[in-house]
Amino acid sequence: MKKLTAVFLLILFIFPVWAFAKNSPIEEQFKKSFPKNNFESITPTAVKGVYEVYTGNQLYYYLPKDDVILYGTIVSKNGVNITRESYLKKVAQKMAKLPLDSALKIGNGKTVVVEFMDPNCYHCRQAYKFFSQRKDVTLNILFFPLSKESAGKIKHILCSKDVLKTYDDAMNGKLDNNAQLTACTDKKVDETVKAHMQLASQVGVRGTPLFYIKGQVVDGFDVSAIEKLLNN
Repeated sequence: MKKLTAVFLLILFIFPVWAFAKNSPIEEQFKKSFPKNNFESITPTAVKGVYEVYTGNQLYYYLPKDDVILYGTIVSKNGVNITRESYLKKVAQKMAKLPLDSALKIGNGKTVVVEFMDPNCYHCRQAYKFFSQRKDVTLNILFFPLSKESAGKIKHILCSKDVLKTYDDAMNGKLDNNAQLTACTDKKVDETVKAHMQLASQVGVRGTPLFYIKGQVVDGFDVSAIEKLLNN
């Protein structure tokens, strides 16, 4: 077994989220000791006696022998962030099942890319320029506003008569600097915004951009990782 370096910060309380508990002895012990801490799964790690607790949008650790919770990162001797890799794999499993009927579709390439984005996010705009130059991709945009201003801009995009052009304007900065935005009362627009937020909550999105490409998740605009997946 590979030697692992664990960097942990001991905490005694984790905010609860929705639970999908099973009935293994470890899970039963955890529920008894930490009844407010709901989870989706508890699984053993490569470190003996350390279990991974996945809440749906957070990953932390449980040591049943000492009956304590540990919050932090497990890193291999080669510098691999095992915690991050495990988390992204779980996110990928969820993104693989997302319905994309409400997504804003851009392009008609063979490779399907799903992106959670915010129109005011700098790296989202950089990603837009990158994907605009590729003809082999169909981009499925799911909106995840990180601010009230972004939420207003998203609604303006979806309310416009030419959604793709307005989206292009937003991503090129033409809707910045207090540009006048339209907030329509279209029920379909409200349903789309709500659907995207629900999907983001389901996946556990914490920031933008977040990509799903060929079965893998790329957290942030990592050009080298994205190009490697697209060209594979």
